[in-house]
Amino acid sequence: MRRLPYLTLLVAAVSLGIVLLGLANLAERAAQPPLADDGVRWRAMRHGLTAERIRPGSSAERAGVIRGDVLRAMIVEPPGGGPPEPLAVTKEWHVQYYLDEYARVGGQATYLVERYNPLGVSLGLWQAELRNIDPQPSRFWLEVYSAFVGSLYLLIGLTVFAKHEQARQSLHFFAICALSFIYLFWNASGAFTAFDTAILWADRSSLTLLCPTFLHFCATFPLRSAWLERHRRLTPAIYAPAAALILLEAVHLLFGRYSAWLLDLRSALDWLALLHFVAAFAAALGVVTVTFFQTETPLLKQQMKWMVVGLTLGILPWMAFYGAPVIAGVEPTSAMEAIAIGPTVFIPLAFGYAIVRYRLMDVDVIVRRSLTYALATFGIVMMFMLGVVKLADWVRETYPTAPPVTTTFLQVMVLSCGAILYAPFKNWLQERIDRIFYGARYDTRLGVADFGRAMATTTALPELLSAIAEKLSETVSVTDLAIFLPADAGDAASPESLRLVFAGGGLTAPTLPPRIRSGLAQVGPRGYLVDESGLAAGELAYYFPCVARGRLVAIIGLGKTTQRALLTSEDTELLRGLSPYIAVAIENSLLYERERARVEELARLKEFNENIIESINVGIIVIDRAGRLTTWNSAFEKLFAPLPEAAEGQPLEAVFDPDLVRTMRDIVGGYDWRVAEARTIYRCRARGRDGQSLTLNLTLLPLRSRAAPADGALICLEDITDRARLEEQLREADKLSSIGLLAAGVAHEVNTPLAGISSYTQMLLADCDEREPRRVILEKIRRQALRASDIVNNLLNFSRTGNSTFAPVSLCNLLDDTLQLLETHLRGTAIDIARRYDAGLAPIRGHAGKLQQVFMNLILNARDAMPHGGTLTIAARAQGNAIIIEVSDTGVGISPEVIHRIYDPFFTTKEVGRGTGLGLAVSYGIVQEHGGHIFVESAPGQGATFRVKLPAAAPAGPPPSNLTSAEKGELPAEAGSLRS
Repeated sequence: MRRLPYLTLLVAAVSLGIVLLGLANLAERAAQPPLADDGVRWRAMRHGLTAERIRPGSSAERAGVIRGDVLRAMIVEPPGGGPPEPLAVTKEWHVQYYLDEYARVGGQATYLVERYNPLGVSLGLWQAELRNIDPQPSRFWLEVYSAFVGSLYLLIGLTVFAKHEQARQSLHFFAICALSFIYLFWNASGAFTAFDTAILWADRSSLTLLCPTFLHFCATFPLRSAWLERHRRLTPAIYAPAAALILLEAVHLLFGRYSAWLLDLRSALDWLALLHFVAAFAAALGVVTVTFFQTETPLLKQQMKWMVVGLTLGILPWMAFYGAPVIAGVEPTSAMEAIAIGPTVFIPLAFGYAIVRYRLMDVDVIVRRSLTYALATFGIVMMFMLGVVKLADWVRETYPTAPPVTTTFLQVMVLSCGAILYAPFKNWLQERIDRIFYGARYDTRLGVADFGRAMATTTALPELLSAIAEKLSETVSVTDLAIFLPADAGDAASPESLRLVFAGGGLTAPTLPPRIRSGLAQVGPRGYLVDESGLAAGELAYYFPCVARGRLVAIIGLGKTTQRALLTSEDTELLRGLSPYIAVAIENSLLYERERARVEELARLKEFNENIIESINVGIIVIDRAGRLTTWNSAFEKLFAPLPEAAEGQPLEAVFDPDLVRTMRDIVGGYDWRVAEARTIYRCRARGRDGQSLTLNLTLLPLRSRAAPADGALICLEDITDRARLEEQLREADKLSSIGLLAAGVAHEVNTPLAGISSYTQMLLADCDEREPRRVILEKIRRQALRASDIVNNLLNFSRTGNSTFAPVSLCNLLDDTLQLLETHLRGTAIDIARRYDAGLAPIRGHAGKLQQVFMNLILNARDAMPHGGTLTIAARAQGNAIIIEVSDTGVGISPEVIHRIYDPFFTTKEVGRGTGLGLAVSYGIVQEHGGHIFVESAPGQGATFRVKLPAAAPAGPPPSNLTSAEKGELPAEAGSLRS
């Protein structure tokens, strides 16, 4: 029978309802004023209502009432005034009723008392004047204690219901716990309201209904009683007496105020309820005991055993401290009631764990621990109560004038002492109970537990073997002990591979005897071997194999005890039981040693790899696919500023110039930083530490892992600043050499005829008169010869290294000169040229010839991209401290597949014979040499825009001219052409 959802909701609703009603009832009891009490225990006897016991110091004792006096009537004043009226008193409840109705706490009443002599002869009637009637002694602490015990019942019932899947048994058990909760938690307050009357009826009915419910449960769990199985129709008969008692309780509460006869039934109903309770629980104990003896299954038999123990521990204290005194006519004190109620919690504990699972040792532990806590709590509470009461009495008697705060302070001190002593007292009780329960096995269990803790304290093999030897010596009182392990810890031990690793006591170098080595193959994992020769010689004699997961891990050899006696059967059994755990501990230690060696090896490899990375003189940084920094080496920090630890996870823009990052993005392509193949940016300009200019070869390599083919990029930065400077010097030297040879040839070929022309012209001019017409022609010849000489001189000046230095350059003039030089290349192409120069652009520092080469390459590429004509736009504008030159066309554009390769040397998309693939590569290098950047924006069919960003020069005067008049091709107005 599986649990249904509505059943769980019903249990939850019932639990919440009875708890809320119980709390409301407890609050009402706490606020209810105390009832009046004369301090006399009246009992109906032969002469009448007789004083059986009188509380010292009570109002009745002060009035002179003594034990044996018979109360005939109570003289009270009516509430509405008038003369006092005598009220006959014949029943015990009459006294309490009249006191609460007419006298109340602090009031007064007059008892009409008849006294008898020891012979039973009446001495007459007399009046006892009760003044300042006392309240009843408070029992609220007992009610709170009872409520606590009831809460434990309900908590156990809910736990069992939540853990057990069978609805019938768990619901039946929950009903028992809920009824117990109502009986222990609910109690009448004495207000006699409708709520209080319902609480009183439920309180009495719950105890009545609890008896057959518990008896029925014992008869059906864990196996249904054979007699009840044969007489299923008699099951309702178990509940019949309870139903009758509940009905009588309802009649008594509803109609008792109208009938004195019904009120007199109170005593009879209490006796019937008590007898019903005793009979039901005695029957339940009998049923459980009979089931225990009839059960043949060992597991169920052990289960029933602990159910009998739990029931006995709960019933016997109740009978001893409450049931028996009531039956004997003795009124139990509050302490006796507390002792009777507390141990009853063993009943649901034992039964609850029996329902949830058959792990009966858990029930054993719960019972023993519950008994310990109950006895410890009871002992501390009794000690505290007695200490507080006695201490308060002693202070009042010894120091009558002491202020009340002194008594309160001392009581707090006693309470603090009780709290401090609780834990040691509880531990001491636990040890005593465990010794009683386990008997001779207690010390063995302590030894095993201590042995387990010793093995768990260390993982190092030498310390572990030492701890094992020490604990074994303490457990079996042996000093001569040796432990043998395999020579190769990674394999299973064979008899031939065993070696000595530990020897204790007086042993020097013990060895395994050949007979023991050969016998290891036949002995089982839980067996052991005895060497008789070792016994005779007083050496190692007992050998216990330690086997874990079918592998022989170690051999433990032991000699005689410290008294030179043989090991007992208990000792050998204990050692056989410990050997598997020792094997596991040693195997774990060996495994730990291997893993630690492996971790150290990995740490060494990691350090070795890091040392390699740090030793490389190339800056290295690693980025993930999102472009965030993950790691870098010290060579990178030497090139740039040292990065803080917080730089990890930052984007590349936090380290590099955004323009350089954009260039790298153009080369990588795609939407992230995953690089499929190596990409290199040659002669990249960047700013290093302290603002120094660097020339770098920047290579992006794919970062591969086993999980993903490309999961980021590895950026290598090679500093070629010094190399680039040396290469530039070599180029200049080579250029000077070539120009020198060319200049020498030109001087030889040109200057010689020019010198002859100039000499002959001067000779003719010397012979010619000033007025002759020929003189004008000779002057023109002389000037043209001088002009030719200037051309040769300019060629020589170009060959000088000084021309490679940077100088102020006007970009607008340079762009116009470039267009003028390319006029013949653009003529007839149907291309419209648009110039857009900002006024007042600052000059830049650079090499005019090299920059002109860059713009020529860009303009010619734009011409080739517009074979059918279009618009070529050349713009120059200022942007901060930089000058932006844009060359845009309306041609075919560049596809995304090749745009990241346009700066690669020898890469071209033109037809064979129309391009070398070096134009943009050279242009990129020249721009980088000038400390600038070049960008491209293009889409197929939408043209392309190349944007060159160069740093502006500081203003130092009027913009200079870039080219001399000879370089521009300008001639004087009268200049002509030379003819050969």
